[in-house]
Amino acid sequence: MSEHLGSALGAAPAAADLTIAICTIGRDGYLQTAIQSLLDTTPPGVHLRIVLNAPDDPLLRYSLDELLAQWDGPASITTLDARLTISGSHNTALEAVTTDFVTFMGDDDLALEPRVEELLDIFWTTSPTPAVVGSFCRRVSGSYDQPKFSTNKDYGPTSIAEWESARDSGELIEIVFPSAIYRTELLRSIGGFEERFGSAMDLATFTTLAQEHPVIADPRRTFAHRIHDGSVTSSSASQHAARLRYTEACVRAIREGSEQPGWDHFLAEESAARQTTRLSDNRHTMSATLFRQGGAAFASGSPLPGIAKIAGSALVSPITFAGRLRSQVTRETNAEPVVSIMLKNANHYRIPFYEALRQELRDRHVELRMVVASGLDEDFAKGDQASLSWAEYRPFRQIEIKGRTLLWHPGFDIATTSELIITEQASKQLFNTVLAYGQKVMRTRHCFWGHGKNFQSSIEGGSGEGLKQRLTKKAHWFFAYNDLSAAAAAAAGMPEDRITPVMNTTDTEHIAAYLNALPHDHDEAVRAEFGIGSGPVVLFMGGIYPPKRPEFLLQSILDLHELLPDAHALVIGSGSDAHLISEAAEKYDFIHATGSLYGDERLRVASIAALQIMPGMVGLNIVDAFGLGIPTITTDISYHSPEIDYLEDGINGVVVHGDPSPREFAAEVSNVLSDPERLAALQLAASKTGRELTISNMVARFADGVMAALDAPSR
Repeated sequence: MSEHLGSALGAAPAAADLTIAICTIGRDGYLQTAIQSLLDTTPPGVHLRIVLNAPDDPLLRYSLDELLAQWDGPASITTLDARLTISGSHNTALEAVTTDFVTFMGDDDLALEPRVEELLDIFWTTSPTPAVVGSFCRRVSGSYDQPKFSTNKDYGPTSIAEWESARDSGELIEIVFPSAIYRTELLRSIGGFEERFGSAMDLATFTTLAQEHPVIADPRRTFAHRIHDGSVTSSSASQHAARLRYTEACVRAIREGSEQPGWDHFLAEESAARQTTRLSDNRHTMSATLFRQGGAAFASGSPLPGIAKIAGSALVSPITFAGRLRSQVTRETNAEPVVSIMLKNANHYRIPFYEALRQELRDRHVELRMVVASGLDEDFAKGDQASLSWAEYRPFRQIEIKGRTLLWHPGFDIATTSELIITEQASKQLFNTVLAYGQKVMRTRHCFWGHGKNFQSSIEGGSGEGLKQRLTKKAHWFFAYNDLSAAAAAAAGMPEDRITPVMNTTDTEHIAAYLNALPHDHDEAVRAEFGIGSGPVVLFMGGIYPPKRPEFLLQSILDLHELLPDAHALVIGSGSDAHLISEAAEKYDFIHATGSLYGDERLRVASIAALQIMPGMVGLNIVDAFGLGIPTITTDISYHSPEIDYLEDGINGVVVHGDPSPREFAAEVSNVLSDPERLAALQLAASKTGRELTISNMVARFADGVMAALDAPSR
């Protein structure tokens, strides 16, 4: 550790050395969402100080008591009777701070994410010690229980060398205001925030601090902000632009050793400038504002107004428009890359993978973002909706054309702020076409994650397969479910050296740990719960809808009962045809329909089964069965999902060939159940396959593919 560091701080910062100050002005509705976000992400010990700046609701502070009771650290609320400027309210909060570090939030900011200790550590490990470190931050809109987030943008020098270069060249230094952690004493030493501007003029604050002390941003910074017309309105944009020019004038004066101009004097000089200069400045401001408003329209899913605004920006000032266009599509090469995944739905079984992938990519200095549409009606019918606290939710827009449902998942802003954007391989998602043909313009690289082809085209029809193949050929990279999917992607024209088979799986490591922890009487307890005797139990897990052949499944269960009267069937799942099974379960005491079960409850019930019967489409459910040591018996239909590739006929499962009837299928199930040695061998091999198909391996493969895709030149 350097001598400078020791004299600057004396000890490594901890969470208890930080105060988060929230200053709200007239937008009380977002405040509870902001506080809730901090409860979910902030480590114990951090101080929380809230300044209610003449709130619209005089009883607001009392409605916050329940939230503040959950805060694991000191918390306080100050209510101002007379409304101050934004800068004034921040300075009021600053006066009362007792910790060495402070960060400020507005009512619509979600600051820091769960990385407080890492960010504070930058002060301790960087020499000379920074005055400010920029961090992760998000802005929020929407309601208290359904916050909405949007795009990412990076700001600020990421190293001491960059800070020195910016300071020496006289550039303004900008970090995202609500993402900045300050050393309290240094912020106070410059008088806090510039109250003459009214707004919290953070650009002036950072630039002033940067004259004497480092002002840097964490290289992994990602500021997610809400773009909307009100962010910089036409009426305020000219004032904001004037403040920027004034700050530049002050920096020039500091560099030249002359006296800084007063704000009123500066405005008077600008007013006295030539009319052509003023018109040029106004055109620049109007063009920049129209460009921003156009981006807001695109982000909110209104492309036509967006095009009109952006076209207006180009007409008002072509030079400004060109500069803004370059700044929107060019990302700094020294900033850590952002990889975004856009999904139709976040399934329960995927959550462990997403969490582990996010951490793995962070360890490799890559930031993962998830954009989820929350699914369609058929997804809700299956009952498999889950949520990620750090994901952004954007619903689909559905478009009906000649009986075909097409989907629009808005993501222009996601694409232009991501080094890689990964989407599901689906021809009906219109944004995939935009990405395939527009990725060069948006300065991103589009990757697919999928099956390689529609393995169910024989029952769903081949509509869209031609387009899917054309789009696949244009992809930068392909993340294939497994080797079978990789072969399908290669057949569609994807270069083999740009395909990563991720070996799609569920959390079989957790399943193994769960099984090892079961009590010795577990099997008997579950059997007693369902009224099952000592006979064999067959299992079905998954969605209950036509490709799963529910009528065939039900008849084969009835036939199996005739062949083995003491056999019982457990059916775990729901879907459009679940009523067929539930109605039969009411009639027959050897059929048990549980509906959808998730997590350990699903494992608890399913683990008593000897076999899984899956006469219809086999999908990822086979992996859960492998993890439980349960082999699967299926048929040789043509529309299995890629996971059928994991089944080795006669080794870890059985395929009944030749288009069997339900009776013939049931007879093969009966034969296996009646042969203890054969059944034990299948179960042992199934368990072995489950140990090989792990989330850890899938995450490593996916992350390896991400790194290779980032390094690969654009096609």
